[in-house]
Amino acid sequence: MNKLLLPLFIILLLVIGAGAFFTGAQRQKPSPSPTISPTPTVEPSPTLSASPTASPKATKTPTPTPTPTPISQTMTLSASSSLDGFQSSNGGGNTGIEIRSGRNVNLITRGFVSFDISGIPTGKTIDRATLRLYQTSITGNPYGVGGSLKVDHLDYGSSFENADYNALSLSSSFGTLTSNAVIEWKDLDVTDRLKNDIAAGRTRSQYRLHFATESIGGDVIGDFANFESADNSKGTGNTPQLVVKYY
Repeated sequence: MNKLLLPLFIILLLVIGAGAFFTGAQRQKPSPSPTISPTPTVEPSPTLSASPTASPKATKTPTPTPTPTPISQTMTLSASSSLDGFQSSNGGGNTGIEIRSGRNVNLITRGFVSFDISGIPTGKTIDRATLRLYQTSITGNPYGVGGSLKVDHLDYGSSFENADYNALSLSSSFGTLTSNAVIEWKDLDVTDRLKNDIAAGRTRSQYRLHFATESIGGDVIGDFANFESADNSKGTGNTPQLVVKYY
């Protein structure tokens, strides 16, 4: 080969090799990564709120008005002097001395007491009624021979006579006034008797006292229980009472 051409041939080989290298490098260059577009954000559709349901109004329970407590009143009635005393099985009796019950060798005696109830206000409720008699003295042994002193409810009216000794009672022996000889007040609940009188339209409430066992015997002095009368014949001042509580 011509010595002049040899350098040219070497240069040509170098140029061809460089060109091939550049072309291969261009082919191996990676393609650029594609740009990822951002996913659009979807706005949530607004949720329609349901109209609030109105709560039913609470019904206010009315507070009951308390019933006022009735005011109790007390009335003390005195006995009628012309309608109390005693009557005896022998036809005798007395309205001017003590109320007496008992017996002696000749007779049996029963005591009586009467109260005017027309002054009790109408339309009232009777809460309690108490018959009160004051035992002033004892003759002999009346409770020993007669037992307890019983009470009848009567209606003997505006006059007091010996026929009342055996008068038919409204309620016989409904209660015991006493069974002892102690000198003191003796009380008996007569509420139902007074209510009966008022319901029947009576203007008086009347009672008869007698021993559970009645028998003639003993001596002339006898066995008697004596109580103060409306005349205050024994001077104690403790005349018969009908204590009425009402409202």
